[in-house]
Amino acid sequence: MKTNFKLLILYSIISIAACDTNDNPVSKTPDFVASTPTGSIPYASVLTVGTNKTYKTINAALADVTRMTRTSTDRVTIMIDPGNYEEMIDITQANVTLKNAASTPNINLLNKGVDIDAGAVRITSYYGMGYNYYSMKSNQKWDADVLKVNKENGFQSYKNVSGTTNNSYWNATLIVSANGFTAEDIIIENSYNQYISLKESQDIVELGSGNKGVRPTTYGSTAVQNKSFAERAAAFAVKNGVDKVILNKCRIVGRQDSFFGGANARVVVYKGVMMGAVDYIFGGMNAVFYKTDFAMNTSDASSDVCYITAAQQATGRGYLMYGCKVTSAVPGTETASAYASKPGYFGRPWAAVTSEVVFYKTTIETSTNPGYVGQSLILPQGWNNSLGKAESAKMYEYGTIENSGVNNSASRAAWATKLAVPTLTDGTAITTLNFTKGSDNWNPLPQLISNDNLGVKDNTPTSAVNVFGYKNRIVISNVKSETSVAVYSAISGVKIKTFKTNQDVDFEFQNGTWIVAVKAADGQKSVKIIIH
Repeated sequence: MKTNFKLLILYSIISIAACDTNDNPVSKTPDFVASTPTGSIPYASVLTVGTNKTYKTINAALADVTRMTRTSTDRVTIMIDPGNYEEMIDITQANVTLKNAASTPNINLLNKGVDIDAGAVRITSYYGMGYNYYSMKSNQKWDADVLKVNKENGFQSYKNVSGTTNNSYWNATLIVSANGFTAEDIIIENSYNQYISLKESQDIVELGSGNKGVRPTTYGSTAVQNKSFAERAAAFAVKNGVDKVILNKCRIVGRQDSFFGGANARVVVYKGVMMGAVDYIFGGMNAVFYKTDFAMNTSDASSDVCYITAAQQATGRGYLMYGCKVTSAVPGTETASAYASKPGYFGRPWAAVTSEVVFYKTTIETSTNPGYVGQSLILPQGWNNSLGKAESAKMYEYGTIENSGVNNSASRAAWATKLAVPTLTDGTAITTLNFTKGSDNWNPLPQLISNDNLGVKDNTPTSAVNVFGYKNRIVISNVKSETSVAVYSAISGVKIKTFKTNQDVDFEFQNGTWIVAVKAADGQKSVKIIIH
């Protein structure tokens, strides 16, 4: 081996005991690998990932984020070229954005869920409960050297764990361990219950405690979508107390326990698609899902029934599903199932009294599954108490729209609460702000809505148009070109006023807090205005 003495290289050696054919002890070690650089580097607001970009993997980019010298408010945006990234991610640094770099991004699955569209970015991994993996390092993450050594030795000494033990978080593909994380137009998947990924086909998978039988080994096999293989395997996890997490038009792909949010975490999901089956959105987080699709991702087995939520709050608020849609994974495209999902449940509370879920103005699509054709995708009972026999009156429903045309409200579980007005039984109005505000009035939704309506991108220049409030008026000045103006409620995100102007303008407006978004030839901006 040639050595370049101009470079200081640190080597890490992992020694794992084994035996030769005569039962004599031998030792296998991985190839020498240069240690990850540890020196500080200057702050950069944008990093790029892709085949021909600065970083080839998301983890490599994140490693340099860790080394950056930056303030507590400096955000780093990692622009990711479309493609499939088989990586396990732990976001340990604050204010990181993962963003699809495609000019026209999408979150589309293809070929029974095995493949993705040309404009999609998918972060995926394949670990799940009940199996041990030659590739798994003692930190519960995939490691090439560990895989190589364990294959040479013929055994894996480390045993996979589930739950929150050893930073597993149900073998989550992406774990959020730091505040201010945002993902935009990203597919976050655990393929354990979807298909055999390329890396899993190259791994050695052993049966562990609670296994569901020998798994296929052929790349692309969707046999693991069968109900007989279903087990806990998270795609996305937010740790306890992690704050201000945003998923903007993302897709979460899993089946059982696919989306975890810890106690006192604050999470906002803006649009996008959440795919799962059994208890697939769970934990004690405070969360708002705004105009999001809940796609039931069940197999064709009659016993495979979806429970969208398994809330676990002991304090604070719970989940607000605001203007969302209950739908099904698309057969043949997003799943190998021959049929769309059969009807399921809004959820089942983890514990009596404390758990809270609010379905507000939910549109429920109609089943096309044989035996259920024309029926609502939510069963008449609505809620189920089979998770520890818990019955919580904080399972709320208001303004449901059932496309089947059948009013099932009279058949709902007697212990759940059907609201006649948009106010919870503790007197709290059903607004997104009341679920996100905490102690600092965090309310990202008006900004997300205005950016979405105006097509604002992270790399769009900031307009020089000035926006400010003066007494009871909103002032738009320094207008140099045709400028679109939109005013949104900072509480509900509802658009109140919109117009175009070629000149400076000011107008009287009612008291309150507003988001004013402008779009001009030189760029865009959104400004929070208080009128009093």
